[in-house]
Amino acid sequence: MIILLNGTSSSGKTTVAKILQEKYEGVLLLYGIDTLVQTAFPEKCDYPPYDEQAIKATFQEVDGHTHATLTVMPYMYPVYRAAVEFCRDLSERGYNLIIDEVLFDAGRVTQYFEILDREKVYFIGIKPERDVVVRREKERGDRVLGLAAGLYDAVYHPLFSYDLILDTGVLTPQEGADKILDYLLQNDSPQGFSRSARDWMAK
Repeated sequence: MIILLNGTSSSGKTTVAKILQEKYEGVLLLYGIDTLVQTAFPEKCDYPPYDEQAIKATFQEVDGHTHATLTVMPYMYPVYRAAVEFCRDLSERGYNLIIDEVLFDAGRVTQYFEILDREKVYFIGIKPERDVVVRREKERGDRVLGLAAGLYDAVYHPLFSYDLILDTGVLTPQEGADKILDYLLQNDSPQGFSRSARDWMAK
């Protein structure tokens, strides 16, 4: 079983994931795909100075606010693909895991749908309002300003059909984790990921 949490930067995914991991009765392995890649390229991936061999950042002003967008360079696609394949291999061996993701790039989304097509995947959207993630990003001070807003529309793509959407601007992380646990108990055959894959691949 794979629980795929998708949400923009500063949406609260990691906090929810860690609580979920602790409360789950069995063992849940937690992998942040971006964290895995940052380990491989600690100063050149997802944080400044943005080596364009890995990821390119673009900044623009929208309604008086900075919006940052990221472009994955071709060099990085095999690295990301290997990370998703690693998670699939664990699932195939009987491990349960959480994947903490920011699905903003079309090529990487396609990789997920191709690689995990035979796995049992719960597709969970972690989606507070835009102004909430913008405020959190400023308060945290450890994120590139503009990412939360700049990636927002791409991350919450209209073709994504979630099994569950959590507004973590309203729910506490504890409440969010509890809702996911309840959903797992009541739904043994998640459909959101497979529906999303079908619609995505058909576009």
